[in-house]
Amino acid sequence: MDYRKVAKEIINLVGGKENIDNVIHCITRLRFFLKDKNLANTQKLKENEAVISVIQQGGQYQIVIGQQVKKVFDEVQKELGISENKENTHLDKVKNPITAFLAILTGTITPVIGFLGAAGILKGILSLIISFNLIKEDSGAYILLNALADSLFYYFPIILGFSAGKKLNTNPFVPAIIGGALVHPTIVTIVGEAGITFFGIPIILMNYASSVFPIIVATWLCSLLERKINRILSVSVQTIITPFIMLTVVGSITFLMVGPIVTTAGNLIAEFVMAVYKLSPIITGFFIGGFWQILVVFGLHWGLIPIVINNVLQNGQDPIMAMLGVSILCQIGAALGCALKTKDKKIKEISIAATISALFGVTEPALYGLTMKYRKVMISSCIGGGIAGAVTGFFGASYYGVAGGIFGFLSSVNPKGIDISFYAFLISFAIAVLGSAALIYIFDYEEKCKK
Repeated sequence: MDYRKVAKEIINLVGGKENIDNVIHCITRLRFFLKDKNLANTQKLKENEAVISVIQQGGQYQIVIGQQVKKVFDEVQKELGISENKENTHLDKVKNPITAFLAILTGTITPVIGFLGAAGILKGILSLIISFNLIKEDSGAYILLNALADSLFYYFPIILGFSAGKKLNTNPFVPAIIGGALVHPTIVTIVGEAGITFFGIPIILMNYASSVFPIIVATWLCSLLERKINRILSVSVQTIITPFIMLTVVGSITFLMVGPIVTTAGNLIAEFVMAVYKLSPIITGFFIGGFWQILVVFGLHWGLIPIVINNVLQNGQDPIMAMLGVSILCQIGAALGCALKTKDKKIKEISIAATISALFGVTEPALYGLTMKYRKVMISSCIGGGIAGAVTGFFGASYYGVAGGIFGFLSSVNPKGIDISFYAFLISFAIAVLGSAALIYIFDYEEKCKK
C-alpha cells in the first residue's frame, strides 16, 4: 500500500484539509472530526481499495482501514500538519454527555487493550506450565515472569491515568502520579483500617489496584482544573505551580470522594450485569456470542467493555468476557468460510487477511469487509457465535484474562489449574469457527445486505 497516496485520497474525499478539524485513530479506524460531513464522498471512499468501510457515529466520521491504519494515520497527520494532542478539544463540542463519556472511554482504553492482551497471554502461559509442572512457583523464572505479567494489572491506574491524560489533553503525568498514589504500598497496607482521616475528614480507603473508573474520573477533573489554572497563572510559573495544584487538589478529592463513590457505582453496575447473566447464562451467552459484533458496528459495545475488563482485573475472572471472546471466534469462522468458498480473487484476499486479523482478536476487517456486506455471512456467524456462546453459558465458563482470538484459550486457563472454562473454550471454538465456516461453505455467502 502506498500510504501517502491513500492518505491524500482520503483527505480529498472527506472534503479536503479545510473540512477537517482533527483526526485520531484506534486499532483499525481513522476517526475524523469534520466541519461538514455532507462534504465527504462516502460512496467514493467505500470504493477505495484501502478502505474496508465507512461509519458515522459518536460525532465522528470513521474510515475502517484495518491493521495498517497507523501508517495511513501518520501520513494523514503529515499532510494536515496537526498534532494528535489536539484531538480532545472536540470533546467540548459533543453536547450529548453519553457520547462524550463513551468517547473518553474509547480513547483511554483502546491504546492499552493490546498490552492487556499481551499480559493476559503471558499469565495464561504461566498458568499452563504450572499446571503441567514444567516449573515451580518458587523458581526464579516463574517469579520474574509472573511479575512482568502482573505489573500492568496491579499498576493499571498509573497506565490508565497516563492514557486518559493524553485523551483529555491534560498533562498525563499528573493523573499517572495520582494513579500511583492509589496503589502506593502505604495506602494498600492501611486499606480497611478505621479512623483514617484527612485533616479531620474521614477517609474511606479501598483497594484501587487494577481499578478502571476512579482514575478516569480523576483525569477528567485534572483536565478541567488545568484549564482554569492556566487562565489565571503566568506562563512563567505554570510548569511547576499548575502540576502542584492539580496533584494536591485532584489527588485529595480522588481519595475523599471520587474513589469511593465511583468504585461503589462501578460495583453496583457490575452486580447488575451479573444479575442479568445469572437469570439465564445460556440465553445471555446466545445473545452475546451471536450479536455482540453487531453492537460493535454501532459503537454500543463501549458501555460494557470497561465493566467486564474491570471485573477481570478486580475479581480475576469474568463470564461475560468469555462470551465476548466467543463473538470474536465467530468472525474468524465467517472470514474462513468466505476464504474457502469464494472464487473471486479480491474477496479471497480480503477473507484471508480478515481471518488472520480475527485470529489475533481484531475483527473489523471481517466484520465490515464480509459480515456486514453479505446477509448469509451475517446469519451464519450469528448462528455459530450464538450456539457457541450458549455452550459457554451452559458450562459457566469464565475468562481470566482479556486476550482475544486464538489466544483466548490462554485467557480461559484458570491460574489455579485447568478447569471447565478451558474445555468449554475448546468446544466453543470448534462451534464458532468451524460451525460458522461450514454454514457459509454450505449455503454460500453471495447474497448482499441491503444498504
